[in-house]
Amino acid sequence: MTVPLTADLPIRPAFWNVPLWGEVGVYLLAIVAVGLCAWGVVLNVRRWRRGRDEHLPADPARKERLVSEALLQSRIRETKAGRMHAILVFGFFLLFLGTAAATLDWDVGHYVFGEQFLKGGVYLAYKLILDVAGVAVLAALGFGAWRRWFTDSDLPRDRRFVCAYASLAFIVLTGYVIEGLRLAVQQPAWIDFSPVGALIARALLACGATAPALESAHVLLWVVHGLAALVFIAAAPLTFYAHVYRTPTGIAVRKAAPNGVLSKIDDIEEQETFGLSKIDQLKWTDRAALDACVECGRCNDVCPAVRAGTPLKPRTIVMKLRERVRTGEEDGRSLVGDVVTHEELFSCTTCGACARACPAEIQTPDLIVEMRRHLALEAGEFPEGAAAALENTASVGNPWGLDPYERMDWAKDLDVPVAEEGVQYDVLYWVGCAASYDRRARRIARAMVRILRAAGVNFAVLAEERCHAEFARRLGEEYLFQTAAQENIENLSRYTFGRILAACPHCFNTLGQEYAAFEGGGFAVVDHTTFIRELLDQGRLTLPEGARSAVTTVLHDPCYLARQNHVTAAPRAVLAAAGAAPLSPAESGEKTFCCGAGGGQMWTEQKLGEKRINVIRLEQLRATGAGRIATTCPHCLTMLESARATAGRDAESIVLEDVAEIVAQALPEA
Repeated sequence: MTVPLTADLPIRPAFWNVPLWGEVGVYLLAIVAVGLCAWGVVLNVRRWRRGRDEHLPADPARKERLVSEALLQSRIRETKAGRMHAILVFGFFLLFLGTAAATLDWDVGHYVFGEQFLKGGVYLAYKLILDVAGVAVLAALGFGAWRRWFTDSDLPRDRRFVCAYASLAFIVLTGYVIEGLRLAVQQPAWIDFSPVGALIARALLACGATAPALESAHVLLWVVHGLAALVFIAAAPLTFYAHVYRTPTGIAVRKAAPNGVLSKIDDIEEQETFGLSKIDQLKWTDRAALDACVECGRCNDVCPAVRAGTPLKPRTIVMKLRERVRTGEEDGRSLVGDVVTHEELFSCTTCGACARACPAEIQTPDLIVEMRRHLALEAGEFPEGAAAALENTASVGNPWGLDPYERMDWAKDLDVPVAEEGVQYDVLYWVGCAASYDRRARRIARAMVRILRAAGVNFAVLAEERCHAEFARRLGEEYLFQTAAQENIENLSRYTFGRILAACPHCFNTLGQEYAAFEGGGFAVVDHTTFIRELLDQGRLTLPEGARSAVTTVLHDPCYLARQNHVTAAPRAVLAAAGAAPLSPAESGEKTFCCGAGGGQMWTEQKLGEKRINVIRLEQLRATGAGRIATTCPHCLTMLESARATAGRDAESIVLEDVAEIVAQALPEA
């Protein structure tokens, strides 16, 4: 039966066919639902605040990060699943705005001003947008359900997610049916501006539904839909959808420092406990960050330790810690050792891939290092093989345990200038332990000297240079790191120079980022690829024009240069200038795959995985078909050469060189 409209103007029919008790009831229940939701959020925040107090420092990037990550979903959209999630978020946001607009239209427009604003063309656009948004939400939910339950993934499949998917789908679907029931009765001329509702309305009419039956069904379903929506709102803090506010909070309270920078233990000699061994030692910001986890598993997908088959899974670490925070119970099990095992902790390379991939920006490597600090500084426990490197660094200033007087042997016959007090230098070249002692890596230092001289750079090296013990810090031995830092800062402060030049990303990150937390440690530091690029751009360094390497080159990006410090363009530009425009493997740039050396792993003798990380990376690089692998880190070079030695004769022909070596080879003979 057709019931024509009496008005020709499209206008939102608020509370159409809804009795007065329904109209009044929805307002009362909405107040209760919003109140319960707010109370749930308050209880959640109180649980966070049970953690150790921490002043949230000023962070100029916080607002930008919230807009980019929480609102625009920039990080989430990097994967196919993430793009579907972004569609879900935008669709849900439009539905939320539609509900808010409807409330304002009636409660403010109608009751206060006596005029609705959702009418005419505005109303028709409003209806079309909401119909499309609902379809987008259902499509995203369908894709998510298919991926979670019908593909070979390790995503959680428990009832929490069944309820999460089903509840939101139910609200959207019942909303469509309610619209269809109304349209079937009214049959307005503009019915097609609600395409889904119109489809349902025509199906109902085709089945012979009468107006009274449609109206009765409409009231019943309107009540069910309203109750479902209000229960959804009230229960949000207790369900998976709490991440709507938890994830933005986690993003907002993340540390202001870059991912590759660890926190300093102030007044370390006066502390009685170190690191993280009990849940009550977590800062409130850590608790908020853990609560922000959505269990998407992106951290596992990019983790080299997971790929290698070690016991470590970053998502599992986060979930274990989060569960302890939520229960607040101490069940007799040790947090470090029982809940989180030593094998898990010491499988991490601290490459930062998990932190970069995480939509909530959870700093899992920092939490791992905090637990390592407990083991190192309170229990004196280290992974197998690391103790010798730590002892060597403490006693003779380098992890190899070689004579400090041999540190300058790499420079024999080069007449390298050594820094003198009172003399101004443009650049102080920090050679690093690898390029000082490792016979292969020494070629990098020699290449750098040739480049510096060819460009006429006023430089010197530091006679008192010693290992900065960055690897020790990431193994948890913060005391050794701080001792080395104080010694190095004191030595560096005696000389006058513009910048420190580092050819090792770990030296670059430590001297440039982490020393800033120490008094007098605010040095300007530049990595060698950026510096070489500057020399080329300034015309101080010239390479033969038109030269092209006969060997195809693939670039391996080190974690502590590309991911932690965002230096990706410089090495490519330098290689291109040297006639070796590089290929990039599938995982490159800030999404590079670790070589396996970081986090102190280079100095351990563990065999926890099914396959070595450096072997996996070498296979990825060889898969490009390149005949040469270019690196910008002496540790990466060492790890890849080690992998090549075990790869058999097929890998013997591939050349491994640092970017500095390639540039030095391209220089015209003096």
